[in-house]
Amino acid sequence: MNRKNIISIQTKNSGRQIAAAADSILGSRKEQQDFAGLVVENNQALAVVCDGMGGLEGGALASSRAVELLVSDYQEQRPEAGFTEFLSKEAIKMDQCVAMQTNQEGTLLRGGCTMAAVIVSDGLLYWLSVGDSRIYVLRGDSMVLVTRDHNYLRELEEALGRGEITKDYYESELLTKRTDALTNYIGMGGIRRMERNANPLELMDGDMILLCSDGLYKRLEEDQIKAMIVDNQISVQVAVRRLNRMVMDLTVKGQDNTTVILIQYHAPSEPLQYQKIQEEG
Repeated sequence: MNRKNIISIQTKNSGRQIAAAADSILGSRKEQQDFAGLVVENNQALAVVCDGMGGLEGGALASSRAVELLVSDYQEQRPEAGFTEFLSKEAIKMDQCVAMQTNQEGTLLRGGCTMAAVIVSDGLLYWLSVGDSRIYVLRGDSMVLVTRDHNYLRELEEALGRGEITKDYYESELLTKRTDALTNYIGMGGIRRMERNANPLELMDGDMILLCSDGLYKRLEEDQIKAMIVDNQISVQVAVRRLNRMVMDLTVKGQDNTTVILIQYHAPSEPLQYQKIQEEG
Protein backbone atom coordinates (compact mmCIF):
# COMPACT_ATOMS: atom_id res chain seq x y z
CA MET A 1 0.00 0.00 0.00
CA ASN A 2 1.08 3.55 -0.66
CA ARG A 3 -0.92 6.36 0.91
CA LYS A 4 1.66 9.13 0.91
CA ASN A 5 -0.05 10.47 -2.20
CA ILE A 6 -3.29 11.14 -0.31
CA ILE A 7 -3.80 14.52 1.34
CA SER A 8 -6.27 13.50 4.05
CA ILE A 9 -7.50 15.98 6.61
CA GLN A 10 -10.12 14.75 9.06
CA THR A 11 -11.28 17.56 11.34
CA LYS A 12 -14.50 18.41 13.18
CA ASN A 13 -17.44 16.27 12.07
CA SER A 14 -19.74 16.72 15.03
CA GLY A 15 -22.95 15.61 13.33
CA ARG A 16 -21.45 12.35 12.03
CA GLN A 17 -23.31 12.85 8.76
CA ILE A 18 -20.30 11.97 6.61
CA ALA A 19 -17.98 8.98 6.77
CA ALA A 20 -15.13 9.01 4.25
CA ALA A 21 -11.97 7.09 3.46
CA ALA A 22 -9.31 7.00 0.75
CA ASP A 23 -6.85 4.35 -0.35
CA SER A 24 -4.26 4.02 -3.10
CA ILE A 25 -1.93 1.41 -4.53
CA LEU A 26 1.08 1.68 -6.80
CA GLY A 27 0.12 -1.42 -8.78
CA SER A 28 2.96 -2.67 -10.93
CA ARG A 29 4.08 0.81 -11.97
CA LYS A 30 7.43 2.25 -10.94
CA GLU A 31 6.00 5.69 -10.19
CA GLN A 32 2.87 6.84 -8.40
CA GLN A 33 1.02 9.35 -10.55
CA ASP A 34 -2.33 9.21 -8.73
CA PHE A 35 -2.91 11.86 -6.08
CA ALA A 36 -6.01 12.48 -4.01
CA GLY A 37 -7.37 14.90 -1.44
CA LEU A 38 -10.01 14.45 1.24
CA VAL A 39 -11.32 17.05 3.69
CA VAL A 40 -14.22 16.38 6.06
CA GLU A 41 -15.34 19.12 8.40
CA ASN A 42 -18.62 20.05 10.07
CA ASN A 43 -20.76 17.76 7.91
CA GLN A 44 -19.21 19.06 4.69
CA ALA A 45 -16.70 17.19 2.58
CA LEU A 46 -14.40 17.79 -0.36
CA ALA A 47 -12.89 14.85 -2.23
CA VAL A 48 -10.72 14.85 -5.34
CA VAL A 49 -8.84 12.25 -7.37
CA CYS A 50 -6.28 13.23 -10.02
CA ASP A 51 -4.51 10.71 -12.25
CA GLY A 52 -1.29 11.88 -13.89
CA MET A 53 -0.97 11.09 -17.57
CA GLY A 54 1.65 8.36 -17.72
CA GLY A 55 2.61 9.09 -21.31
CA LEU A 56 3.55 12.67 -20.52
CA GLU A 57 6.58 13.91 -18.62
CA GLY A 58 5.56 15.44 -15.33
CA GLY A 59 2.39 13.40 -14.77
CA ALA A 60 3.09 12.92 -11.06
CA LEU A 61 3.87 16.61 -10.60
CA ALA A 62 0.72 17.55 -12.52
CA SER A 63 -1.63 15.48 -10.38
CA SER A 64 0.04 16.35 -7.07
CA ARG A 65 0.06 20.07 -7.85
CA ALA A 66 -3.58 20.00 -8.97
CA VAL A 67 -4.74 18.30 -5.78
CA GLU A 68 -2.66 20.55 -3.55
CA LEU A 69 -4.08 23.64 -5.25
CA LEU A 70 -7.71 22.58 -4.91
CA VAL A 71 -7.39 21.49 -1.27
CA SER A 72 -5.48 24.66 -0.35
CA ASP A 73 -8.04 26.95 -1.99
CA TYR A 74 -10.92 25.06 -0.41
CA GLN A 75 -9.45 25.35 3.07
CA GLU A 76 -8.57 29.00 2.58
CA GLN A 77 -11.89 30.10 1.08
CA ARG A 78 -14.17 27.87 3.20
CA PRO A 79 -17.02 28.01 0.63
CA GLU A 80 -20.52 27.62 2.05
CA ALA A 81 -22.43 28.05 -1.22
CA GLY A 82 -21.82 28.25 -4.98
CA PHE A 83 -20.01 24.91 -4.97
CA THR A 84 -20.45 24.20 -8.69
CA GLU A 85 -18.98 27.57 -9.55
CA PHE A 86 -16.15 27.01 -7.08
CA LEU A 87 -15.22 23.66 -8.62
CA SER A 88 -15.47 25.08 -12.16
CA LYS A 89 -13.18 28.00 -11.38
CA GLU A 90 -10.74 25.69 -9.62
CA ALA A 91 -10.60 23.36 -12.63
CA ILE A 92 -9.64 26.28 -14.86
CA LYS A 93 -7.05 27.44 -12.32
CA MET A 94 -5.62 23.93 -11.99
CA ASP A 95 -5.40 23.63 -15.77
CA GLN A 96 -3.45 26.86 -16.08
CA CYS A 97 -1.17 25.95 -13.18
CA VAL A 98 -0.32 22.50 -14.55
CA ALA A 99 0.16 23.81 -18.09
CA MET A 100 2.81 26.24 -16.83
CA GLN A 101 4.83 23.73 -14.78
CA THR A 102 8.52 23.72 -15.73
CA ASN A 103 11.62 21.75 -14.81
CA GLN A 104 14.76 23.19 -13.23
CA GLU A 105 15.95 24.38 -16.64
CA GLY A 106 12.71 26.29 -17.19
CA THR A 107 11.41 23.91 -19.87
CA LEU A 108 7.69 23.18 -19.84
CA LEU A 109 7.06 19.69 -18.48
CA ARG A 110 4.01 19.10 -20.66
CA GLY A 111 2.35 17.16 -17.84
CA GLY A 112 -1.35 16.52 -17.46
CA CYS A 113 -3.86 14.82 -15.23
CA THR A 114 -7.50 13.92 -14.89
CA MET A 115 -9.76 15.36 -12.20
CA ALA A 116 -12.81 13.99 -10.40
CA ALA A 117 -14.05 16.11 -7.51
CA VAL A 118 -17.12 16.30 -5.29
CA ILE A 119 -18.41 18.49 -2.50
CA VAL A 120 -21.06 17.19 -0.10
CA SER A 121 -22.81 19.88 1.93
CA ASP A 122 -26.13 19.89 3.81
CA GLY A 123 -27.13 16.61 2.24
CA LEU A 124 -26.47 17.79 -1.32
CA LEU A 125 -23.90 16.43 -3.77
CA TYR A 126 -22.02 18.64 -6.23
CA TRP A 127 -19.53 17.11 -8.66
CA LEU A 128 -17.22 17.93 -11.55
CA SER A 129 -14.86 15.86 -13.69
CA VAL A 130 -12.30 16.39 -16.44
CA GLY A 131 -10.75 13.37 -18.15
CA ASP A 132 -11.57 9.74 -17.33
CA SER A 133 -11.41 9.47 -13.55
CA ARG A 134 -14.94 8.58 -12.50
CA ILE A 135 -17.64 9.32 -9.96
CA TYR A 136 -20.32 6.76 -9.04
CA VAL A 137 -23.31 7.11 -6.73
CA LEU A 138 -24.63 4.06 -4.89
CA ARG A 139 -28.18 4.01 -3.55
CA GLY A 140 -29.64 0.81 -2.23
CA ASP A 141 -28.82 -1.95 -4.70
CA SER A 142 -28.07 0.40 -7.61
CA MET A 143 -24.79 2.03 -8.65
CA VAL A 144 -24.86 4.79 -11.27
CA LEU A 145 -21.93 6.32 -13.14
CA VAL A 146 -22.66 10.06 -13.19
CA THR A 147 -19.61 11.17 -15.19
CA ARG A 148 -18.64 10.54 -18.80
CA ASP A 149 -15.10 9.78 -19.96
CA HIS A 150 -13.32 12.36 -22.08
CA ASN A 151 -11.61 10.02 -24.51
CA TYR A 152 -11.38 9.20 -28.21
CA LEU A 153 -14.19 6.65 -27.91
CA ARG A 154 -16.60 9.35 -26.83
CA GLU A 155 -15.44 11.58 -29.69
CA LEU A 156 -16.16 8.73 -32.10
CA GLU A 157 -19.61 8.10 -30.64
CA GLU A 158 -20.54 11.76 -30.88
CA ALA A 159 -19.17 12.09 -34.42
CA LEU A 160 -21.19 9.02 -35.46
CA GLY A 161 -24.30 10.48 -33.87
CA ARG A 162 -23.83 13.70 -35.84
CA GLY A 163 -23.31 11.78 -39.08
CA GLU A 164 -19.75 13.02 -39.48
CA ILE A 165 -18.26 9.52 -39.79
CA THR A 166 -19.58 6.27 -41.20
CA LYS A 167 -20.51 3.19 -39.20
CA ASP A 168 -17.71 1.28 -40.93
CA TYR A 169 -15.12 3.88 -39.90
CA TYR A 170 -16.46 3.87 -36.35
CA GLU A 171 -16.20 0.10 -36.07
CA SER A 172 -12.71 0.04 -37.59
CA GLU A 173 -11.50 2.60 -35.02
CA LEU A 174 -12.90 0.48 -32.19
CA LEU A 175 -10.36 -2.18 -33.14
CA THR A 176 -7.44 0.17 -32.53
CA LYS A 177 -5.74 0.97 -29.24
CA ARG A 178 -6.65 4.64 -29.50
CA THR A 179 -10.13 4.51 -27.97
CA ASP A 180 -8.89 5.12 -24.39
CA ALA A 181 -6.73 8.11 -25.39
CA LEU A 182 -7.69 11.22 -23.45
CA THR A 183 -9.03 14.13 -25.48
CA ASN A 184 -9.52 16.50 -22.54
CA TYR A 185 -7.51 16.89 -19.34
CA ILE A 186 -6.10 19.27 -16.76
CA GLY A 187 -2.92 20.85 -18.11
CA MET A 188 -3.78 21.10 -21.80
CA GLY A 189 -3.93 24.88 -21.51
CA GLY A 190 -7.65 25.26 -22.14
CA ILE A 191 -10.19 22.70 -20.95
CA ARG A 192 -12.55 21.70 -23.74
CA ARG A 193 -15.37 20.46 -21.52
CA MET A 194 -16.34 19.77 -17.93
CA GLU A 195 -18.79 17.17 -16.68
CA ARG A 196 -20.82 18.65 -13.80
CA ASN A 197 -24.30 18.48 -12.36
CA ALA A 198 -26.37 21.57 -13.11
CA ASN A 199 -28.45 20.95 -9.99
CA PRO A 200 -27.16 19.29 -6.80
CA LEU A 201 -28.30 15.75 -6.06
CA GLU A 202 -30.27 15.36 -2.84
CA LEU A 203 -28.69 12.53 -0.90
CA MET A 204 -30.62 9.90 1.02
CA ASP A 205 -29.56 8.17 4.21
CA GLY A 206 -26.91 5.57 3.36
CA ASP A 207 -26.04 6.93 -0.09
CA MET A 208 -22.40 6.40 -1.05
CA ILE A 209 -20.20 8.32 -3.48
CA LEU A 210 -17.21 6.63 -5.09
CA LEU A 211 -14.39 8.50 -6.80
CA CYS A 212 -11.71 6.49 -8.59
CA SER A 213 -8.91 6.58 -11.10
CA ASP A 214 -9.13 4.31 -14.15
CA GLY A 215 -7.01 1.64 -12.50
CA LEU A 216 -10.13 0.50 -10.64
CA TYR A 217 -12.78 0.25 -13.35
CA LYS A 218 -10.40 -1.08 -15.98
CA ARG A 219 -9.61 -4.03 -13.72
CA LEU A 220 -12.96 -4.67 -12.00
CA GLU A 221 -16.43 -4.92 -13.50
CA GLU A 222 -19.02 -2.51 -12.11
CA ASP A 223 -20.91 -5.40 -10.51
CA GLN A 224 -17.74 -6.43 -8.68
CA ILE A 225 -17.16 -2.88 -7.45
CA LYS A 226 -20.75 -2.54 -6.27
CA ALA A 227 -20.78 -5.92 -4.52
CA MET A 228 -17.55 -5.18 -2.65
CA ILE A 229 -18.85 -1.82 -1.42
CA VAL A 230 -22.27 -3.16 -0.43
CA ASP A 231 -20.74 -6.12 1.40
CA ASN A 232 -18.47 -3.77 3.38
CA GLN A 233 -20.67 -0.70 3.73
CA ILE A 234 -20.47 -0.83 7.50
CA SER A 235 -16.92 0.60 7.14
CA VAL A 236 -15.80 2.84 4.28
CA GLN A 237 -12.18 2.30 5.32
CA VAL A 238 -12.51 -1.46 5.00
CA ALA A 239 -14.36 -1.09 1.68
CA VAL A 240 -11.68 1.00 -0.05
CA ARG A 241 -8.86 -1.24 1.11
CA ARG A 242 -10.63 -4.40 0.01
CA LEU A 243 -11.38 -2.86 -3.39
CA ASN A 244 -7.69 -2.27 -3.97
CA ARG A 245 -6.83 -5.69 -2.62
CA MET A 246 -9.25 -7.23 -5.11
CA VAL A 247 -7.61 -5.23 -7.91
CA MET A 248 -4.23 -6.75 -7.10
CA ASP A 249 -5.65 -10.23 -6.57
CA LEU A 250 -7.12 -10.18 -10.09
CA THR A 251 -4.03 -8.70 -11.73
CA VAL A 252 -2.31 -11.13 -14.10
CA LYS A 253 0.07 -8.79 -15.92
CA GLY A 254 0.50 -5.06 -15.39
CA GLN A 255 -1.67 -2.96 -13.07
CA ASP A 256 -1.97 0.82 -13.18
CA ASN A 257 -1.90 3.06 -10.11
CA THR A 258 -5.32 2.78 -8.47
CA THR A 259 -6.90 5.30 -6.11
CA VAL A 260 -10.37 5.21 -4.56
CA ILE A 261 -12.28 7.52 -2.24
CA LEU A 262 -15.58 6.44 -0.69
CA ILE A 263 -18.01 8.78 1.06
CA GLN A 264 -21.10 7.62 2.92
CA TYR A 265 -23.86 10.06 3.85
CA HIS A 266 -26.02 9.65 6.95
CA ALA A 267 -29.16 11.80 7.08
CA PRO A 268 -29.60 13.76 10.33
CA SER A 269 -33.34 13.04 10.47
CA GLU A 270 -35.98 11.33 8.34
CA PRO A 271 -34.70 10.14 4.93
CA LEU A 272 -35.67 12.22 1.94
CA GLN A 273 -38.30 10.90 -0.46
CA TYR A 274 -36.74 8.57 -3.02
CA GLN A 275 -35.10 10.41 -5.89
CA LYS A 276 -33.91 8.46 -8.91
CA ILE A 277 -30.27 9.03 -9.78
CA GLN A 278 -29.80 10.02 -13.39
CA GLU A 279 -26.70 10.29 -15.50
CA GLU A 280 -25.57 13.77 -16.43
CA GLY A 281 -24.30 14.39 -19.90
